[in-house]
Amino acid sequence: MHLTCLVSLAFAAATLSAQAKSSPDLDRARQQLQDRTEEQVTEGAQLCARLDSVPAVEALLEVIEQTERRTFQHLPPGHYRDIVWDALVKIKDTYARKRVELELKNSHDESVRSWCAELLGIYGDATFGDTLRHALSAKNGDEVVRQAARALGMLKYADAVPQLVPLCQDKNDYVRANAIEALARIDQARVVALTTAIAKDKSGGVRCALLGAAPELCGDDTEALCTAALHDPDWRPRMQAVENLGHIKTKTSVDALIAALRDGRPVVAARAERELQELTGQPIKQREMWEKWWADNRAAFAFPEKRGVAKHEGGTVAYNGVPVDSDHVAFLIDKSVQMRATLQSKGMPKEEAAQQELQQVLVKLSDKITFNVFDYDIEVRAFAKKAVPLTPKSRERALAFAGEKSDGKEKDIWQALVTVVDDPTLDTAYLLSSGEPDTGLYVHWNRVTRHLADLNRFHKVTVHAIAYTDSEWFRDQLLKIAEVTGGEFQWFK
Repeated sequence: MHLTCLVSLAFAAATLSAQAKSSPDLDRARQQLQDRTEEQVTEGAQLCARLDSVPAVEALLEVIEQTERRTFQHLPPGHYRDIVWDALVKIKDTYARKRVELELKNSHDESVRSWCAELLGIYGDATFGDTLRHALSAKNGDEVVRQAARALGMLKYADAVPQLVPLCQDKNDYVRANAIEALARIDQARVVALTTAIAKDKSGGVRCALLGAAPELCGDDTEALCTAALHDPDWRPRMQAVENLGHIKTKTSVDALIAALRDGRPVVAARAERELQELTGQPIKQREMWEKWWADNRAAFAFPEKRGVAKHEGGTVAYNGVPVDSDHVAFLIDKSVQMRATLQSKGMPKEEAAQQELQQVLVKLSDKITFNVFDYDIEVRAFAKKAVPLTPKSRERALAFAGEKSDGKEKDIWQALVTVVDDPTLDTAYLLSSGEPDTGLYVHWNRVTRHLADLNRFHKVTVHAIAYTDSEWFRDQLLKIAEVTGGEFQWFK
């Protein structure tokens, strides 16, 4: 073995040995990480981040790996995993980061391996590229492959190209899109494959996600790609095209946005109007007025230096104070034990208030609406397998479904969100909850919103959140979910 390599290995061994020695701070951090309260676990995680050592990372990884409650007094493990995630993101020490790399290599848990791949991408160190490249061959591990491909793109790791190329034909939409995008980030010559996929990939979600990367990767070609995407048969690429065009200061971009006001999907047309208001600074509302204004002003128009503020005026129908402007909607109803408590602002049990609110909105909505209703506690149940037209019969059946009693105790909001997002016909969800998630793969807003935003690259679902709670902490969890999707938030005492 080369002498330099031997010296490096000896140095690494000495460093790891020194770090392995216990210290009062490390002992205290470990003890706090095993505590029941979130406050103590947070302090322990933050202390580990400051220690920034291999043993500190090992203590954090022990929490990440937990899948069962430690005792009945402890919260579900997702609470603690989400707390220590923020500490793992802050790790700077090379050997401490290598301990995360080792976990990606050796863990048998697909979720843990995917999170480690995600972390290596966040660290931005290309020395982890080879490990991520090998992770692309994970068997029965689409989540690992998906995160590894995305991380390799962030690292621009050229040696991974031979492994990424075949993944551009993968049957998994998320893997395929991330591989195509990663190749475009690594090699500018491969942007052509990305632009081809924007137009021709079989999945509207993939076309949407790749179009979302176009402003960063396709440069001056972005506007033409977006203008063409306004004719996509799937509403999701059209929505992404509108969002992109709203940040391009050209008159031809305004031309395209005004054309998008005629989109057959109400949420796409509404987004085009919002982007026009912010791009031009004009508070115009009606499509006909936009068309006339632009015809009169196009030649002499100059873009304002700063983006304007869109004026949102809700329609005549509202659900818990949030306007219902979409014609493809889902209502998510909390069925956990907290919904049996009293909603003071309405003087009745929360579950009864939720039922009344759903009834009034379904009565008022047009029969042109396509909808679904989901109730959720530890499990998610759907009124219909896919969204259905609103008719007197479907309204009656949906209300009967929503009115069924539940003995559920905890609620898994993450799973409820994933279930709704999985239906590509839905573009808007109204999430009603008595508070923050109790359990699930992701619980705290930091990771719920991170992974929801990643899903929404493909799905573009707007989530409006309604909280039946006085707890500011619970309200903040739901507010963040709404914010990351561009939704609105309301709460009731």
